[in-house]
Order: sequence, then structure tokens, then C-alpha cells
Amino acid sequence: MNDNEYREFLTFLFERYVRPRIPRIRHRFHHHMMEEWYYHIDQAARASHVLRFIESYCEDNDDVYRTFTVERLARAVSDTRYSLDFNNRTIEEAGFLDAFEGHYRDILAHLEPSHLPDAEKEILKDMGSLNPEVELRALVFEARALCSRIERSMREVDVRQQLQHAQDRLKTAEQEFEEKKKESKEGRRPAETQKKSRRWFKGLGQIAQGSAFSIANVALAVGALKFPVSPETQTWGAVASVSTGVCTVLSGIGDLRNE
Repeated sequence: MNDNEYREFLTFLFERYVRPRIPRIRHRFHHHMMEEWYYHIDQAARASHVLRFIESYCEDNDDVYRTFTVERLARAVSDTRYSLDFNNRTIEEAGFLDAFEGHYRDILAHLEPSHLPDAEKEILKDMGSLNPEVELRALVFEARALCSRIERSMREVDVRQQLQHAQDRLKTAEQEFEEKKKESKEGRRPAETQKKSRRWFKGLGQIAQGSAFSIANVALAVGALKFPVSPETQTWGAVASVSTGVCTVLSGIGDLRNE
């Protein structure tokens, strides 16, 4: 399909899967709960700044623990876990997950950076990106490249289950870091075998970034995030952006499993 046909296709997905659910989402987050969107985006951004530093500057696994306290790492894990939980609930309730699972091949095959709204660059800046335009292109490239892996994994575990398994994995990691905090306070050195690798923290960072992407675009679609956007950003652009966010999370899950 050409570019116009692709945009019409994304619009169709929005109208079929997302539009009917918007009133319910708006009702649930009416008035005092509206700030929850901002809270979870900020939560993911806080984690992302720490995790980007680890990926860029920590030389090896031990250097991660020399650079950051166990308490700070534990907070990054917790922030990522809760932003992922919120992300999974909102993309499910808003219909984006159904659209992605049913049509990921066509969504990813034709996805280009130009299909993602300019708002994404601002989100990436908030996440600590020094060159959001280049990073946006990289995220789209990685999303397209992930298609074959999604197809293989879907034969056994669908995307919904993979996201749930990631929640469970991060809950376990959060508990492990809480134990490390306890050991630290008691003056005991954390066991070497319990240390997470740089690659693990890189995956955690991708999960935080992908969650922020998806949450922000669901919020834009339902009018919960006050950001000047065009009408297409709230429709077909949101489908493209949430799909990119889901792929970024799935890529991070792969690093958590050391794939």
C-alpha cells in the first residue's frame, strides 16, 4: 500500500478499535484522576534518565553498582514496573492492543518516522534524549525489524501475555532490589550472583521509554494530555506511535531475558 493508503488503514484501525472505547476511558479518568497520566509518564522519565546513563557510561556490570546506590537502582526498577503496569492497562482498555495484535504485520511493514507526530520528539527529550530526531528514526527501524520475532513468539505466547509476563518479571526484580536495600542497610554486601547486567538495565530502559511513548499517545487520543497536536495525531498517528511504543517494550523484554 502507498503512504495515503497506509494512513487510511491506520485511521480505520483507530475508528474500529479505539474510538468506541474513548468515552469509557475519559469517564474513568475524569477530573481528579486526570493527573495520573502525567504521573506515570514522569515516572517512566525518571527511570529513563538513570538507565540511559548506565547504558552510555557504565563500563561493566560492577560499574553499575559502583556508580549508583542500590536504593537509586531500586527506585528505577519500581518506577519502570508501575509505568509498565499503567501502560498495559491503558493500551488494553483503549483498544490499541487489540489493533496491534490483529494487524501488527501491516502496521510495522509500512511504518516510517514521518508517521509519528512531532510530540514524540518532545517525549524523547523529556526521557533524556540528546538527539530525538535520530532516536525516533532508530525506534521505528527497530520496530520494523521486530516483526519477524513477534510472528515467531505469537505462535506460543501472544503480545498481551508477553506484556503480562514482563510485569511479573519486574515485580520479582523489585522484590530482589528491596532485599538488596535491606542488605545494604544492615551492612551486608549484596551477593554477586544477584547483580543485574548492563544489558538487563538497557532492557529496563527500553521498557520505560516504550511505556512513556504509549501512555502519552493514549492520553493524546482521549484528550487527557494537554499538548498542541493535529487531529491526525489523535487518530492514525496515535496508532503508529503506540505500536512503536509496544515494540520498544517488547525489545526491552528480550534484553531482560538476555536474548
